[in-house]
Amino acid sequence: MTAYTEMEVRAALRRVWPDARTVETPEIRALGGGSEPRTFVAVAGSLRYVLRLPLASLPPLLDLATEARAMRAAAEAGLAPDVVAVDLDAGLLLTEYVAGSWTPELVRQPHVSATVVRALRRLHRLDVDLPVYAVARIAASYLAELDRGGARAVSDEREWAEELARRGRHFDAAYPPTAFCHNDLAAANIVGDTVAARFIDFEYAGRGTPLLDLASFAGMNGFAENERQRLLDEYYGRTAAPALRDLDSAIRMLWLLAYFWARVAEQRAPRAQAPAQLVTQIGAILRQS
Repeated sequence: MTAYTEMEVRAALRRVWPDARTVETPEIRALGGGSEPRTFVAVAGSLRYVLRLPLASLPPLLDLATEARAMRAAAEAGLAPDVVAVDLDAGLLLTEYVAGSWTPELVRQPHVSATVVRALRRLHRLDVDLPVYAVARIAASYLAELDRGGARAVSDEREWAEELARRGRHFDAAYPPTAFCHNDLAAANIVGDTVAARFIDFEYAGRGTPLLDLASFAGMNGFAENERQRLLDEYYGRTAAPALRDLDSAIRMLWLLAYFWARVAEQRAPRAQAPAQLVTQIGAILRQS
């Protein structure tokens, strides 16, 4: 089930499709991933594009214009699909389609995680003007929106909110924002073959520390302790690397942030099942960690 009907998707395609001769002919299929599917592959002959539509329930960090600028910079470096068209009024993003279905099981394989690490090092070196990914500020914005909406705190939420604020302040003070970070490295946001990884969905990109992306990558894809240590070793090599406990602390912090992100999405769309399911899933992870 998707958030859009085929008629709505085709109407959106007409706004951004680059070839007037084939605008009515694309075959469309939904792509999985995300809390509410709103991304579609459109194929017409040799033309293959990915269309992403907006969802009011999802609280992105970046506006669409900034996200597209970030993705174009990554694409120029061979680290993302090309941006084909952007419709700011309708909130539409059309990008090149890149084949390759990645899974958590795949990215945990040593040779594949090494490929992602190489791509992340290159991404982190790109000089792109982006907002700072300040964890404490982002957390405060989520909590403030929940408070304005009158959300009732469920079990553990007050303690988690205090923990997130504390961890966020410490993290922001300890790690200067030196890198272009993606900040949403679920396997579904990595495409291409296992020799040359490319990233999609830059809605949460920002200036941050490389440890943010390593924590996102390891946490969202279920890396075991030995795999997390290998990830640190691969990224930092012989340079001074954060300790494993620092990576694990960052993973915990990002799960807390993801929990309140999901609570905001749930409040914005109370009838949608996906945000509520995500709240339950992340809550279970937090209670076990």
